[in-house]
Amino acid sequence: MKVVVIGGNPAGLSAASAIRRIHSDWEIDVYEKDQYVSYGACGIPYYVADEVKNLDQLITLTKEKLEEHRNIPVHLFHEVIKVDFEAKMVLVRDLKSPKEFNKPYDHLIIATGAKAKSDPCLDIDHPRIFKVHTLNHAEHLKSFLENNTIDSAVIIGSGYIGLEMLESYIAQGIKGEQISVIGPRLIFRSQTQKYVEAELKNYGVNLILQKRVKRVEPISDTHLKVILDDGQIITTDLIQISIGVVPATDMFKNTNLELLPNGAIITNQFMQTNIPDVYAAGDCASSYHQILKKNVYIPLAPAANKQGRIAGSYIAGKKDSPFPGVVGTAIYKVLDLYCATTGITQKEAKQLGYDAQFINIESMEIAHYYPGAKKMSVSLIFDAESHLLLGAEITAPSTLGAKKIDVFATALAAKMRIDDIQKLDLSYAPPFAPVWDPILIAANVARKKCR
Repeated sequence: MKVVVIGGNPAGLSAASAIRRIHSDWEIDVYEKDQYVSYGACGIPYYVADEVKNLDQLITLTKEKLEEHRNIPVHLFHEVIKVDFEAKMVLVRDLKSPKEFNKPYDHLIIATGAKAKSDPCLDIDHPRIFKVHTLNHAEHLKSFLENNTIDSAVIIGSGYIGLEMLESYIAQGIKGEQISVIGPRLIFRSQTQKYVEAELKNYGVNLILQKRVKRVEPISDTHLKVILDDGQIITTDLIQISIGVVPATDMFKNTNLELLPNGAIITNQFMQTNIPDVYAAGDCASSYHQILKKNVYIPLAPAANKQGRIAGSYIAGKKDSPFPGVVGTAIYKVLDLYCATTGITQKEAKQLGYDAQFINIESMEIAHYYPGAKKMSVSLIFDAESHLLLGAEITAPSTLGAKKIDVFATALAAKMRIDDIQKLDLSYAPPFAPVWDPILIAANVARKKCR
């Protein structure tokens, strides 16, 4: 059997590894257009902040390790530019030559990942405009910050990367009050965003929401100005553009491959596409949302790795491990605030016909008398009639509190009710939690709003 994998990211390599574990004699070829494979892009903000000292630390597996220890050939600087689904053939361009050649396949795994979203208003060539999506981006930005004096920065985009990169700039010596974050909204779409806003205010960061960047104009080689749709002008030394990502699936837009409107490849629970022997996994693919009960685009690493392994296992003949989908769990850090979310919003719940209720509580993260004790918040979205949990949001002063989101993620996957959460036997010791865990307090308050 001949297997072709497009993309040397974790999803593609998880698929290739799952196949190789079962079939030592199959021909597997991974084509990657970049110089890096199997790296954690989520670690980029901490590399730029110099908390991670070496870029290689973000790389899980190298080409050499994959070939030597897993017998998986990896072809770097090789871009698949076309797929002929009828002939079961991919056209590959060797970017070093640049020669092109055809490669036949019996099974094709599309793991092209995502690419940074672009905007014509922001698409200008300037040495102080940066994107933060790949290791090359990270290396370029960190080197620039270390070799130039930067007094101000504008982050266009208020999503995960935009907010996580704040501490990178502050760590490199830029004062909080000289940093502006511009975006349509914060990641939280409820009252919980007030905690994020308070954290940004505490650092002096200028948060500008619900405004659009009309255009960016260079002033000189060292300065730029950002012009907002209301006429406001911000001058800055540096601009980071992080307005989101989209699936890297442009080559499939005029084919028979079924895509979501944004270009994400639609798959079933075994990561099969609508075309026989073609699979998709990772940030180029959709995920089934267990609560919304539809395919959605949530490009996060945990799902990508699972999808890749399931695709590979299914191709290899193991057909008893379907991908159940996601519940929308995410966790991120904004300066000294640890934030997490799972499930759906109150608005989404109401659109589904639920009698959706929202509660928010503040509680000590650990026992109040234990050194370092601070407050955390828990918000719950639930159905007042069935008592079904539908979503949760957390902000906390440490990872200890934020990781409590996993209890709610588990509860969502298990379709637990508020009443069930109230009865959970959660661990207790003063350094870890109060006697009444914030999870239980939130459930108790929510139960009072249930019928």
